[in-house]
Amino acid sequence: MPNTVDPARRLMELMTGYWNTQAVYVAARLGIADRLAGTRSTSAALATELDVDADALGRLLRFLVGAGVLVGDDQQGYALTETGELLRSDADKPLRNVALLYGEEFYRAWGDLHHSVTTGKSAFGHVFGDELFAYLSGNPRTSLSYDRAMVAGTAFFSDVPGAFDFSAARKVVDVAGGHGQLLAEVLRAHPTLRGVLYDAPHVIEEVRRAGGVAADERVELVAGDFFDSVPRGGDVYLLSRILHGFDDEACVRILASCREAMGEDATLLIVERVLPEGTEPSLALGYNLHMLAVMGNGRERGEQEYRVLLEKAGFELGPVRPLPLDAALVTAKPRKP
Repeated sequence: MPNTVDPARRLMELMTGYWNTQAVYVAARLGIADRLAGTRSTSAALATELDVDADALGRLLRFLVGAGVLVGDDQQGYALTETGELLRSDADKPLRNVALLYGEEFYRAWGDLHHSVTTGKSAFGHVFGDELFAYLSGNPRTSLSYDRAMVAGTAFFSDVPGAFDFSAARKVVDVAGGHGQLLAEVLRAHPTLRGVLYDAPHVIEEVRRAGGVAADERVELVAGDFFDSVPRGGDVYLLSRILHGFDDEACVRILASCREAMGEDATLLIVERVLPEGTEPSLALGYNLHMLAVMGNGRERGEQEYRVLLEKAGFELGPVRPLPLDAALVTAKPRKP
């Protein structure tokens, strides 16, 4: 007999997906992965360390075993799986801060997804009274969590230098590059390159204070507004995880600013999640809905949608290369007259 999934069971799994979100969130908030780093422990011992209810913690740990985050039981002790290792605060590519953000404000916003679907506006703004970035500016703790989650979400940036041939480039301009994580990866892989980190004045000021990429003598920090202009003289322009936060009209304005600054032989590299053409599972499908619930005007796009936006701004779509976590490197060149 074919191995079919009971439809009722599958629907129950879908309806109870929030169990996973909150279980992982609580594990991250309690720091369970840090406690289990390189060791095993029982629920009773962990409960004492964490000062929580032993029975309740035992239920959580057993659930996390079923979810593939932990292995073991109270006889042999619980330990981390490879998935659970990513919740450690010292992991090479940590996702703990993502779990914290998705389990708090984002979780509450998704609880009002009905508002987004019926109105086309963000559930976040409806729940919290302010849209995301206005809310973050008035809530420093959440803002810090958001910034850390965004850094954690850049784990695939290290794959970008290998997805494009930078050998002929001399200068890379990272447009709205934040704290410069992607630019740093590119420069690390190509020691002869120089870089320009371009972002809003308050972001550039934060980068100056933080050091990091700002301490690299090959990097020039430039403040400005990408709707108005973009620094000239680059051979490669990076635009990472920016366009999905804007509607089509704003995207064309951003792309047109880049095109105005670029020479005829320059290349634009866009890092985004690209919607699949078929019905195959993809994180991009969830993030497409997420951008509606959290950002309102934001959306993920398919390859053809990028082609249209790029053509309106004076570009030709080039190869689209896959990156981890269902992200993609969308390449574009200025359209020849």
